[in-house]
Amino acid sequence: MSNSNLEKVVRPVVPTIMFVATTPFAVNAVLANHIAALSGHCKIILCTNIEAYELLPGLFDVTEVFHIPFFRKISLGTDLKCLWRLAVLVRQIRPVVIHSITPKAGLLAMSSGFVNGVPNRWHTFTGQVWANRKGFSRGLLKGMDWLIAKLASIVLTDSKTQCRLLQAEGIVRKGKVDMLGSGSIAGVDLNRFHPDIVVKTKTRERFGSDENACVFLFVGRIARDKGVFDLLQAFQSLATTVSDIELWLVGPDEEGLLKVLQELAASCNAPIRFLGASTTPEYFMAAADVLLLPSYREGFPSTILESAACEVPTVAYRIYGVLDAIIDGETGVLVEIGQPDDLACAMKSLVLDIELRLRLGQKARERAASDFSSEKVTKAWLDFYLGHISTTHS
Repeated sequence: MSNSNLEKVVRPVVPTIMFVATTPFAVNAVLANHIAALSGHCKIILCTNIEAYELLPGLFDVTEVFHIPFFRKISLGTDLKCLWRLAVLVRQIRPVVIHSITPKAGLLAMSSGFVNGVPNRWHTFTGQVWANRKGFSRGLLKGMDWLIAKLASIVLTDSKTQCRLLQAEGIVRKGKVDMLGSGSIAGVDLNRFHPDIVVKTKTRERFGSDENACVFLFVGRIARDKGVFDLLQAFQSLATTVSDIELWLVGPDEEGLLKVLQELAASCNAPIRFLGASTTPEYFMAAADVLLLPSYREGFPSTILESAACEVPTVAYRIYGVLDAIIDGETGVLVEIGQPDDLACAMKSLVLDIELRLRLGQKARERAASDFSSEKVTKAWLDFYLGHISTTHS
């Protein structure tokens, strides 16, 4: 027997896992650590729209990346082309697992996996697009999530409150949705996100911000459902009553709202800085005093954990998902959804009471470290992946 034939006999078959996400923004935020950990055990394929956002460079070293031109909004022609490309790719690669996040990717990935007989079709819900919709659009988007759940062999979420919502709304049957560990899809890298006075000083100097100013930070998509208009309204109201405050907004302008927001911000008495998308949000979090998340829908917001690890508390709307990430009055402050005046009051309390702000930040870091470290979350996911893969191959 030749050496080449011997190699063919003894070489182990490496299982292939295919991850599918609409944009690299989601991949960077929630999948990067899992992909790195799994790459030591499996071949990793990543399908995403690499033209929509910058993918973390290190991911190209541990995964094979395929460009699928996903578009977040419904576009029948484009969506059918993406479905065809993805289905052909799945048939060629024959992954043992296809795992999707984000709604559009979920529908197309679960469909492609189902028709190609992929044994493990997993989708993780990280928030519901339809949560704040009404009428036909709510029914359509809700139906899409129902179909995703039907086509998936396993349905996961990143928070307990989201599990309850999906069951209550009839998306999944009771007991047919699960959550790994304490929740969160990625956890937080405590080595990357931590208090850093040097970074804080340099970042503030970069923008000409006073070292004693109270900096409010928003990190996420510049989108209506993230509450960006409520955010500006609350900050502008606050700026009429207190001084030495700033607002920084970090994230991609996916809905073309930047020009309108800049026009609204022009009349504000305090600085509002639109800083664009960033692959290093830890610098901004280390430099901030309070994170703001007036979102109308969330799964389990990773930005809350990341800011918490930097000892930065969060003021947010009281919605599912966020309820799992913040202990009200202990690690942050929750206000009722759609109430920018209440949001401004909560912000003001943290401007005026520095001791409260610091205490909330310290407690937030303690909870992030004990329950949601990336090592702990990744281990839970790694055990889940490898356990199911070994069962499939046994």
